[in-house]
Amino acid sequence: MENRFVPVCLLALVLTGCSQSSQGGEHPVTSTSATTTATTRTTTAPTTTTRPQPIAFRQGETATAGCAGTKCDLSFTLTKITDCTGEYAGSPPPEGSVRKLLWVEVETGSRFSTTDLPSGAFTQFTAINARGFTSGRINPSSYWTCAPEGSRMGAGDENWLPGKKYGGAIEVYLPLDAVKVVNAQGFWEWQVD
Repeated sequence: MENRFVPVCLLALVLTGCSQSSQGGEHPVTSTSATTTATTRTTTAPTTTTRPQPIAFRQGETATAGCAGTKCDLSFTLTKITDCTGEYAGSPPPEGSVRKLLWVEVETGSRFSTTDLPSGAFTQFTAINARGFTSGRINPSSYWTCAPEGSRMGAGDENWLPGKKYGGAIEVYLPLDAVKVVNAQGFWEWQVD
C-alpha cells in the first residue's frame, strides 16, 4: 500500500507544484488551441490540504505537466469526443450510458518518466453530471474494438517514452447525463459538447 501512495503523491506534486512561480504561489498552466497561438491561464494554489478543483479545458486545448520554463515533460490534448464506430466484444454498455471515444494526443518531453507521470493517470477517466456528481471510472476495456484498429489507446497500459508523440482513441462508457469528463487523477476536465 505504501508503494502506491508515493507515486500518487509524486504525481500530485508534479501536476500542482512543479511549475509554481515565485509570485503569489500561482501555478501557470499553458493551453493551446489547434488554431490559435499559445495562451496562459493561471490558477491560484490551494491554501488547504484538500485537492484543488480540476482545471477546465475545451476540446482541442492542451494541458501540460512537469514544466520548467518553456519545456514540459508532458503535453496532453483531448481533441474530440465521438460515437463508437467499430465492432466490439462484450455486452451492451450499462443502462444509462453510451459508448464513446475520447480522442487524445500526447507529447512527451526529453525528461519524461512513467515513474513520475504514469500514463494511467492521464488515460483513465470519470464523468461529472450537471449536479456535480462524479461517476466511477468510465473506461470499460483497452481491448474492445470501438475505435478503428491502429487508433486505439488503452487506459494506462502504455509504455510511453521520452521525446515521442502518441495519439488515438480511448473507449469509455459515457453516462447519458455527463457534462464533463475528468482525467489525471481529477486535475483536468473537459466539457462534453
